[in-house]
Amino acid sequence: MDQIPFQEALAAFPSSRGRTLADLSNEAPVLVVFLRHGGCPFCREVLAQLQSLSAELTKRGLQLAIVHMMEPQQASQLLARYQLQDVHAFSDPERKLYELFQVKRGTLSEVAGPAIWWSGFKTTILSGHLPGIPGKDVQQLGAALILDKGQIVASHFSQNSADQPDWDQLLACELPPH
Repeated sequence: MDQIPFQEALAAFPSSRGRTLADLSNEAPVLVVFLRHGGCPFCREVLAQLQSLSAELTKRGLQLAIVHMMEPQQASQLLARYQLQDVHAFSDPERKLYELFQVKRGTLSEVAGPAIWWSGFKTTILSGHLPGIPGKDVQQLGAALILDKGQIVASHFSQNSADQPDWDQLLACELPPH
């Protein structure tokens, strides 16, 4: 992947709906969300947040794309649970898009250390985002970014498994007119 230029790589990976990130970001700005593994309660919390943000995304003229490491059928079931079945989903079990966007993998303490336990308790028990079967890479962290015309204009890269984007701050970025 290091040899492929960024713009070329954006055009190389089609979504579940047959569109690439290059296609989408040339059409309108895209909120690209990189999920951790599908069994992660923090991942499920992000999906619930995205579900509640859907009207705000539309209002701001943002498309939503979700990058995940699951098999397409498993992802479809999980996204449907959060009424996100119509978004552009990118199945990336080999983590090529994660690497392209430099979404880091966490250390054991960043993924499941004591600092994560309280957040995990709140997310799992208090908010009801129960974990599922762990996915391919439990060390993969998440990210959210806004891609416009092939350029990253705002981003949040998680520093640990519980680190969630500040959606208001991320969505407040200035977007050039299309």
